[in-house]
Amino acid sequence: MIILGGSACGEIGPNLARLLKARYFSIEKRDFPDGEFVVKVPFDAKGKDIAIVQSTYAPHDRRLMELLFIADALSSMGAKSISAVVPYLAYMRQDRRFLDGQVVSSHVIMKLLNAAGISRLVTVQPHKEEPFRMFRGKVIPVYPVDTLIDAIAKDLREPYVLAPDKGGLGLATRAAELLGCGYAHIEKERDPVTGAVSIRNAPEQRFDGKQVLVVDDMISTGGTIALAAEFAYSRGAAEVDVAAVHLVMAGDAYDRLRKARITRIYGTNTIPFGNASVVDVSGPIADALR
Repeated sequence: MIILGGSACGEIGPNLARLLKARYFSIEKRDFPDGEFVVKVPFDAKGKDIAIVQSTYAPHDRRLMELLFIADALSSMGAKSISAVVPYLAYMRQDRRFLDGQVVSSHVIMKLLNAAGISRLVTVQPHKEEPFRMFRGKVIPVYPVDTLIDAIAKDLREPYVLAPDKGGLGLATRAAELLGCGYAHIEKERDPVTGAVSIRNAPEQRFDGKQVLVVDDMISTGGTIALAAEFAYSRGAAEVDVAAVHLVMAGDAYDRLRKARITRIYGTNTIPFGNASVVDVSGPIADALR
């Protein structure tokens, strides 16, 4: 196998090549003055098994187009198989029509990956798996909660795990199991038009003296995490930390978490973010590729 790193593969591309004992190349990319770009594969791809590594964090559209361009180039060159390793896959949260006339963007992404010639998709902590039924090839989701929690456990003294919504209960359950502590979850509701989040239902127990760890699949605007932190402190938490797989951190999310008195932010390297303790997920991805 050859590992081909896109411009947004970060350290994961080279790490995968090392772990899999594979050859590694970086894509050649040229930007034009009008903002368009072109890519060039720097080796003969004919008859070869190739894994493209490209995360699709902001600017999402450019990174997605780069992934599609690379895959199409490999397909036209006669590659034997094309895998896409996409640590963070954009547009996956819109998995159904919330309002009449909306596009189901995750389905569109699956169709585009198919059209580009990708036969295997490896992605980390997808928001939901339902959109993958639109993909004609093999999908391997990677869930790195064990890697993330194992790396941060040494920092946690009297932990208690809190999921900021019911959807994060699976993550919270596993994190609590690994840490040997209790867990609970908040039930939130989100306004479908404004996106504003509020608590609909919450556990009754107190967190006196506990180091509460809020666990979620991603931090986007930080609103949900801040709400959970405020709740934990109101119930006596001594400290609130957050662990999320994808640190999207859109807009003023970091400032919002600081105002909510989040002590530490933990995440993975699916998206680069400098103000967090970052855990490498190349190992679980390499296991998936094997």
